[in-house]
Amino acid sequence: MKKYFFLPLLLICSISFANDGVFYATGNTLVPLKENTVQLKKEILNLTRKAEWMQVDIYFEFFNPGPEKELLVGFVTPPANGDVTDEEARHPFIKDFMVMSGDELLSYKVAKMGETGFRVSSKLAEGYDFVYYFTIKFKKGINVIRHSYQYRGGGSVEASQDFDYRLTTGTTWANHSIDDFELNIDMGENSYFSIPATFGAQPVNWLMTGVGRISASDFTLPYVNEGKAKLKMVLQRRGRLHMRMNGFKPTTDLSVSFWNLHNEIGLWCAPPVKNDFSNMMEMIWGDAVDSTIRQFSDQQLRLYRNLNYARHGYAFKDETLKKAYSKYIWYIPDPAVKTDNTPDYYVSPELMQLIITEENRRKLK
Repeated sequence: MKKYFFLPLLLICSISFANDGVFYATGNTLVPLKENTVQLKKEILNLTRKAEWMQVDIYFEFFNPGPEKELLVGFVTPPANGDVTDEEARHPFIKDFMVMSGDELLSYKVAKMGETGFRVSSKLAEGYDFVYYFTIKFKKGINVIRHSYQYRGGGSVEASQDFDYRLTTGTTWANHSIDDFELNIDMGENSYFSIPATFGAQPVNWLMTGVGRISASDFTLPYVNEGKAKLKMVLQRRGRLHMRMNGFKPTTDLSVSFWNLHNEIGLWCAPPVKNDFSNMMEMIWGDAVDSTIRQFSDQQLRLYRNLNYARHGYAFKDETLKKAYSKYIWYIPDPAVKTDNTPDYYVSPELMQLIITEENRRKLK
């Protein structure tokens, strides 16, 4: 008799700011519902950001201790919600989906869960969710499954981009863990973002391969798991993040976030280090920008005027500036960086002009 189980590949983001952003999907690992003998022995998960999409490439090794069995496998992804059109909501926000069992590429079907006749817990899927489903034969011994796809991340008033991936379902196989788990994340050059410091009770030994920095301190934000989630901040100049763990039993999931500026500023350096830019949002959002700038000291104006260069990695010859920026996680001076074509990371051209105007006004006194 053929058995059935579903693998909730994508689960929708849940956040109180749903009307202020677009929430497409979160990634997910494989999870069985009725299977109780097949074990997840190894997983290599590679995540590569491509603008608003996340490329997911996965290698699994499953161990079947018994005779060969055929299972109907399904990947579940909800429709987009939030600020999306009716047309967008009619389609899953996943593309370029491919799955391979051994050396064979598998065909698959896509349908709304409510139209398939499949019955699963509402915690895993609803009738309006989409399901990608296909058949896999698990022979006795080790079985290799690979799959590749892209899913679109979300955003909100708090974060410009969120890429979530559900890891906890990996513990629902027969061995209740991922025996050998490896994760590689590439968020793109000159990226500054957060990652989990722990997966529940399990701390993570993150490594940077290439050029970059991982904060030594942990950060928290009040709206991330009610302020209980510990975050690490990462500057990825070029390279990728890496972690590997044996007997991996996550009780929380992966979330990689680019925070909007009003949050990111508080994630630049850890207390008790003084953040010289803690009043930056008053300058950007305030009603009297000119008046705010006039209250800055000469040193503050200088720091703001050079802020974009510092974020770009410019190696200042002035020791005062070098020391001032060195306390920020995102500052790694690079002798090869020039000031030409520096992106407007934090200070817009309009604000820059106001700062320069104020500095020139003071020089004329």
